[in-house]
Amino acid sequence: MAWPLIGNGLLMVGVTMTDLFNYVCTTAFEEYGRLVRFWVVNEPQVLISTARDAEKIMQGMQHHMKSSNYRLLKAWMGDGLLTSKDEKWRVHRKILTPAFHFNILHEFLPIINKNSKILVDQLENSPTVKKGNEFNIFDHVSLCALDIICESSMGTSINAQTSADSLYVKAVNRLNAIVTERYFSPVLRFDIFWKFSSLKKEMDRYLKISDDYTDMVIEERRKYLHSGNKKKNLAFLDMLLKAQDEGGRFLTNVDIRDEVSTFMFEGHDTVTTATSWVLFMMGTHLDIQERAVEELEAVFGDSGRAPTMNDLTELKFLDRCIKESLRLYPSVPFFERHLREDAVLHDGKVIPAGCNITIIPYRIQRDPEFFPDPEKFDPDRFLPENSQKRHAYAYVPFSAGPRNCIGQKFAIMEEKVVVSTVLRKFRVMAAHTLDETELEVAMILKPKNGLRVKLYERTDKPSLSVQ
Repeated sequence: MAWPLIGNGLLMVGVTMTDLFNYVCTTAFEEYGRLVRFWVVNEPQVLISTARDAEKIMQGMQHHMKSSNYRLLKAWMGDGLLTSKDEKWRVHRKILTPAFHFNILHEFLPIINKNSKILVDQLENSPTVKKGNEFNIFDHVSLCALDIICESSMGTSINAQTSADSLYVKAVNRLNAIVTERYFSPVLRFDIFWKFSSLKKEMDRYLKISDDYTDMVIEERRKYLHSGNKKKNLAFLDMLLKAQDEGGRFLTNVDIRDEVSTFMFEGHDTVTTATSWVLFMMGTHLDIQERAVEELEAVFGDSGRAPTMNDLTELKFLDRCIKESLRLYPSVPFFERHLREDAVLHDGKVIPAGCNITIIPYRIQRDPEFFPDPEKFDPDRFLPENSQKRHAYAYVPFSAGPRNCIGQKFAIMEEKVVVSTVLRKFRVMAAHTLDETELEVAMILKPKNGLRVKLYERTDKPSLSVQ
């Protein structure tokens, strides 16, 4: 039942975020069918759970506007690619698209290789790992992903993996957490309550740290690019500064900072989650891990060299493992749109203008019509012969249509390098079962207590079972 002002907010009273996740992603559809409507505060929210309905919303530009819920992200990301709309979004997308072309991505590979090697070194020297004790793989992967996205987006190293006391690292992590907390709080969604909350004061403090650091890096990068010195390495920031120099519209200094902040948000936690899930699934399905290692040995032998772009292309089984992990555990468990006009679904049902739409990849990608035995971890679902006839919107971990994730090729490349680098050094053993993971409603699909694993040097011979 929906109430004035709070809508269906009472559903959130007295329940855990795990309970809410299970209800929104499973129980609600079992009770009401493929479409479910909620009232979030005073706005109608329609949840979509099928590929055919998702296609009607995400294809084309007709319904490209993000939902009003994304306004809660603007304090940090302003009008970056994630939150902007219409002409501003089109201009920024056009400017940044060339940076993610396959022929450009190879320039970022040395950054990913370097930081992946640091990750393995940190793990190898960790007392916890040496003793064979279990630990949360998120913690280490998160710092590696932060180093990679910071150097790739801004062209500067923050050394998060080796310098844990960085104020900027702390600011990025806390801003991620605060944005998520407000997003799912029925009270803090109201600006009047948010304005006087202690959480807003904390966010303002970390925003200043983040903004000051980003502004400093942007100015230093601008001076460096104008100095005539030979460029050491490419950064996504360079594309924006070049476009600004050429008189690009919608590219003030604040616009550039917004895009950098968006890179930090979208390219950090999402890749951390995806990479951690792949490693955990490998540690759960040891036969699949061994197939992946056999492929790595065929490509690299015992050379110890860093991967090239050609090597990554050859890692076809690992690629399928990453895709299958993203199918079961998409980093972003939902996407949202706002309808400025009526939307007609595949069977003729109409969702009226003014509604917010929530598209749920976690549900869509478990549809047995397209993925038989959907809970099974089976990388061979993504063999060409098994996927060529699948509905185009049955697999949408990076969204789909014009507003799909611009950085998906970069993300997959990063995940391949990090996962392959870890697997070449360690056997990964899951320290708990999938049934023991508690998924929570959040902007990124993180289990409540993380993903705990044990690592063994490849020369060791641990018992091949889940401990």
